[in-house]
Amino acid sequence: MKKKLGLALGGGFWRGIAHIGVLKAFEEAGIVPDLVAGTSAGSIVAALYCSGWRPEELEELALNLQPRDLYDSVPMVLNLSLMAIKVVVDALHLPFPLPAPLGLMSGYKLERWVESHLEEKTFLELKKMLAITAVDICTGHRIVFVGEGICPAGRAEDVFFLCGVPVAEAVRASCSVPGLFEPKRIGGRLLVDGGLRENVPVEVLRLLGAEVVVGVDVGDEGRHYRPVENIVQLLSQSLDIIGEEVTRHKLERYADVVIRPFLAGVGAWDFARRAHCIARGEEAARQAVPALQKLLGG
Repeated sequence: MKKKLGLALGGGFWRGIAHIGVLKAFEEAGIVPDLVAGTSAGSIVAALYCSGWRPEELEELALNLQPRDLYDSVPMVLNLSLMAIKVVVDALHLPFPLPAPLGLMSGYKLERWVESHLEEKTFLELKKMLAITAVDICTGHRIVFVGEGICPAGRAEDVFFLCGVPVAEAVRASCSVPGLFEPKRIGGRLLVDGGLRENVPVEVLRLLGAEVVVGVDVGDEGRHYRPVENIVQLLSQSLDIIGEEVTRHKLERYADVVIRPFLAGVGAWDFARRAHCIARGEEAARQAVPALQKLLGG
């Protein structure tokens, strides 16, 4: 009897494009995951893949993708200025006539882009079982979006499963990098990037009943940090540093196979190196295929 295979696609900004290479290698080897969990950048690839996009189609889409397709047109400097003014005004206990933004960008374009490429599919209309993770910034709880009727096989005290949320909204919540994108409000919760608690959602797959778990880690792991030159690089590298130890612990405990594409020197915002990321993901996954096939009984 075939074991239930779960694939966890982690966050990593533009490095997340490497997930497409992993999917290409899996398809080539005839490996088909039964359920996919995605966090942040990984949630975008996971959602599209589960909706029916083939790896080759995802590759073409990624190579033609431009930052302006995902990032809001309102200048970052405007939101940054409002945020700075609000901090000063609050410190002086003065009234402020405008609502201060909670991030540099609203995330509107990102959500609309995902929605259009999913053709507004719901979780139940997807071709594969999908789980998208986020974090409630007010409580610290991990939030997992799944289709209606999905009953977790396991439990964790700080994990809450939510149903009935549009896939694009779940992805938008999962991609809400603190400071960069404004949090996503869903059901009374204020949600941010799932990578704050579990950047590669392997534990989530165990909770959903996966018997063999593959985790794809496209983070820096602290080995290739570089000097920061702007606030965006500061935010992305800060998340890498914060999540490094937690990610390693989770992978050691819950993943049977860990795939780490060799992305040395690729920054979180190196969108010009998309083809390189895909190639490295494909290469790393091919190396992992024999061990994975053995675990699956193939």
